[in-house]
Amino acid sequence: MNDRPLVTRRGFVAASVSAVGAAGTARAADPSNVRQATNRSARALAQDFSIVHQRSDPRTYVEGCGLIVLPGGSILAVVPVVPRGGIPKEGPTEINYVRSDDGGKSWTTISRLPFYSAVPFLHDGRLFTFLFSMGTRFRSDSVYLAASDDGGETWTEPAQIFTGHFWTCQTSMVVRGQRLYWAIDDLRQPDHSRHRSPRAIVGDLSADLMDPASWRISNFVPFPGMPKELLRNDDDLEGLGIWNMPDHWLEANVVEVGGRLRLLATVKSQWQTLSNLCGVCDIEDDGTELTMTFRQFHPMTGGQLKFAIIRDEPSRLFWATANFVVDGQESQDWWDEARRSRRFNGMGGNDRRFLMLLYSVDALNWFQAGCVAQAKMLRQSFMYGTPVVDGDDLLVISRTSINASDQHDADHATFHRIRDFRSLALNLFPERSAI
Repeated sequence: MNDRPLVTRRGFVAASVSAVGAAGTARAADPSNVRQATNRSARALAQDFSIVHQRSDPRTYVEGCGLIVLPGGSILAVVPVVPRGGIPKEGPTEINYVRSDDGGKSWTTISRLPFYSAVPFLHDGRLFTFLFSMGTRFRSDSVYLAASDDGGETWTEPAQIFTGHFWTCQTSMVVRGQRLYWAIDDLRQPDHSRHRSPRAIVGDLSADLMDPASWRISNFVPFPGMPKELLRNDDDLEGLGIWNMPDHWLEANVVEVGGRLRLLATVKSQWQTLSNLCGVCDIEDDGTELTMTFRQFHPMTGGQLKFAIIRDEPSRLFWATANFVVDGQESQDWWDEARRSRRFNGMGGNDRRFLMLLYSVDALNWFQAGCVAQAKMLRQSFMYGTPVVDGDDLLVISRTSINASDQHDADHATFHRIRDFRSLALNLFPERSAI
């Protein structure tokens, strides 16, 4: 287990108060009679963690990780390690498949594949993994699929199912009937990765998934642009030059709500000075054509960074992990110093210290269940959490910066267990007699 505490422990602070006399006259408090107040921090739900993987080459960083519970009860983590720096990427890249047979206490790497990103899923007890090939002009290229019959120790020859320039990490999938729905980011629309467009994909589970003919892909939906009323109208962003990146969306989840298929995408706007927003698209499938249409922007706490949603049938709730921002427009004096030290990238909205757990009935309106884990310094992070249900517990894998160069280029993948997670939720369902 980890012996490096990242959680902040606050000590005592002196309180300064004023008292009001019986006649209503305010008088200064006598400092000798003022008790010191204890400013206690809440305890995170899963602050203790085990290390799944630690990158060894400083030219690389840990990307978005995947997690899955295998039929026999073992836990399989999928940890991409990719080159740092801009695009095109240069340097080593690999997918590490890491297994735990003791509930996440210890981990062993069982196989590696030479790809850029990977996402696992199970179908009829068989393990599959989406694979994204390393790009040259783009960060990554075509989408492949491989299968394993021994829990990820060996893999079939990957089959290319979509040709182009695509990327994403683990987000929610939906199985409806004999079809599996998911979403990937198209990096071609229209200029490099600065204008990504989500596209839904669907696989025919009654057919051979390794056959490209079993898969279809939707139209791409260009980013619709932010309403000016949501944006800052002052000029103080012009000279910052933090990221030369226009508003965009990426890393979408697919959910089914009330029989409707919907896509919920992360929205990055004005260098994340506008936070807590997602983009919503409707997905339609007539069996031949898969189409997607933008519907709205919707508040999503933590929507400025990748969030991951799962559906838990016993609780009839959606659960999500997301990063909360504490000072998105930089009212505090921390940020300039952190950027000057080159240990923090971006603006306050790119703070990745607080990995939170949320729950919802409709996947749009979210309640807070608590903090999964909290990092202490701005250069540290718990981010890109992927949740998986394991009986009464919720398992989370995090892309984590402990001693990395900054909060983005993570040096670890960490594993967290939230015990009896359903007990954290209020009852959101009304009594029938009261409806």
